[in-house]
Amino acid sequence: MANLSSAFQDALADQSKAALVAIIAKNPGTTVRDLKQLVSDNPMLGSITLGGLLGVGGVARGRGGRPKGSGSNVAAAAAAAPGAAAAGAAPRKAGKPGPRKGAAHKRNVRTETGREALDKEVLEALTAHGGEAVAATQLRQSLNADPTQLRTSLNRLIERGLVTFTGKARGTRYSLS
Repeated sequence: MANLSSAFQDALADQSKAALVAIIAKNPGTTVRDLKQLVSDNPMLGSITLGGLLGVGGVARGRGGRPKGSGSNVAAAAAAAPGAAAAGAAPRKAGKPGPRKGAAHKRNVRTETGREALDKEVLEALTAHGGEAVAATQLRQSLNADPTQLRTSLNRLIERGLVTFTGKARGTRYSLS
């Protein structure tokens, strides 16, 4: 039931974000102040950020961190990255460095398919490490996984009865059931 509830919450968050993008597109005079009020009045929008909402991460920025020429008008920022607002993320500019070496690989776990894929990778990594008394750090290094995503995946697998654990904190070890 917890997985179903989580999937439902993720779907609601995605739809809320899409609705907010549509509203901004239909109301070109929307200001940051208006958006702030809207987000605070609607907790279902969660911790959505302006950059994440508009996908303006790759837009050239002027003083104060706003996209150049945007003033406080949010619609101008949306117009500066029209495809990015619909896709949810701006492409990285050429010449910018990628993730730092050794940085954890962020997987898309916002969808059920993405979560299942990560869970499968975790089970395969546990098997590769012998399946008994494996530390989270070993799993994280072999998968190049984000610690939070790995911990959440392990908790799902424990809930489903596929993985067991012993110990606490850094002494926690995971085993296949």
